Amino acid sequence: MKRGFKHSLFTALVLLGLMAVAACTLPTSEAKTAEPAVAAAQPTELRAARAPAPEPARDPYDVEIVPLTLAQCGQCHPTYFEAIRDEGGKHRFDCRECHEVFHAYSPVRQNWDDIMPDCASCHTLPHGEKLTDCLGCHINPHAPLYIPYAQTPVADVCADCHGGPAAELAQFPSLHTEQDCTLCHYDQHGYVPSCFECHGPHYQGQPLVSCAECHPVHKPLEMTFTATTGARTCEACHTTAYTDWEKTPSKHGQVNCTVCHTDHGLIPTCASCHGAPHSANLHERFPNCLTCHLNVHDLPVRRR
Repeated sequence: MKRGFKHSLFTALVLLGLMAVAACTLPTSEAKTAEPAVAAAQPTELRAARAPAPEPARDPYDVEIVPLTLAQCGQCHPTYFEAIRDEGGKHRFDCRECHEVFHAYSPVRQNWDDIMPDCASCHTLPHGEKLTDCLGCHINPHAPLYIPYAQTPVADVCADCHGGPAAELAQFPSLHTEQDCTLCHYDQHGYVPSCFECHGPHYQGQPLVSCAECHPVHKPLEMTFTATTGARTCEACHTTAYTDWEKTPSKHGQVNCTVCHTDHGLIPTCASCHGAPHSANLHERFPNCLTCHLNVHDLPVRRR
């Protein structure tokens, strides 16, 4: 019995010695691999004591306030950013030049009017005392040239800015005088219509520019024209005269209507161009040229 116990004890000691020798001869990598197992066997308190102390949490408000950029404004206000970018006109500058106070609105204090910029701080009253509500016409200060007439008291205010056309319409009555401005200048402020939207052309292919050569748009009956205004334009109202002029073999067929009729409605004297082409005796006997030259546009001659 004692012998068996001694034999077992001896065997155990030999095995422990072999294990110690093996541990000393392990490769470095294997020894390192064994370290986590050793660490895992350590008490939790010991590991916590050896761990580095955590950094204190950073205060999110411990930052320097810097001015906003245009792009930053646009991140929250894309509609206004795009409007001023595309249709801002002279308002295309830094948002903060108008919005000196921002992110300060309080629904409790209802301070919207206090923090919003005042148009008059830059523009004063450009349209006089009659028009003090800027947003009545310029409904979007970020697109100031967009003026929808549906929300604008047009009949009352057009003349405040467009005094010249209003005076012409009043001084030279016509069917245009009886119409509201929006009949022609509809939908959008600054829209200039084509005359052909209401009026048909005088002849096929008539160029639009020729309309205003004769008819000033706000006093259309006060007709004017230039020396180059074509005879086809005159034909629209003076068809008989044009037909006679077009087929005449005389030299009158070689000159434009405006050479003789320098003003609308002007009937010139023959002498203004021809002087006295016949003898004094003949002119005395026939003072009216049309006694013989029956049609000034065709110049047939009546012979006795």
